[in-house]
Amino acid sequence: MKATEADSILQPSAVTLLNGLQDTHQALLTLLAATRRSIHLYTPYLDPRLCNDSLIIDTISTQISQQPRLRFYLLLPAATVWRGSCPRLLQLAERLTSTLSLRTLPGDEPRERPEFLQGFVIADQTVLLHQADPRNFIGSFASQGTGKARELLNFFMELWEKSAPDPELRRLYL
Repeated sequence: MKATEADSILQPSAVTLLNGLQDTHQALLTLLAATRRSIHLYTPYLDPRLCNDSLIIDTISTQISQQPRLRFYLLLPAATVWRGSCPRLLQLAERLTSTLSLRTLPGDEPRERPEFLQGFVIADQTVLLHQADPRNFIGSFASQGTGKARELLNFFMELWEKSAPDPELRRLYL
């Protein structure tokens, strides 16, 4: 994604194709910086080049400090898979327990729908970063509400109801 594409990414009806880590990184930063109310994130695969990136983690921290009502809902793989490679995300989640909610699906949850293999971030229930292939950072970024954003948010909410906090992330506070 070129600078002119990043500048126009929040224009009405703008859809940008993402092809690689750099495009996805820039789109995620743009999405995070523009979020005012909520983030819903689902991914079957957490890549440390995004989830442990200091610029992304700092942007999340800044947004939360500037907008105390902002909420992050993250539906992630089991923590045993990613906590060693994403310590910045783990530290952020531990510091911001009232703002950032992390959950994981039960292991016995059927995963027959194709959405289970995709990744997505929905900001303010309308802006969509969709990764059809999250391991290779292939996807799209839509700056305005689309049917796909609504469909994936409904999918997310169904999963959220079935999910629970990851037992690996529970801490004993004395």
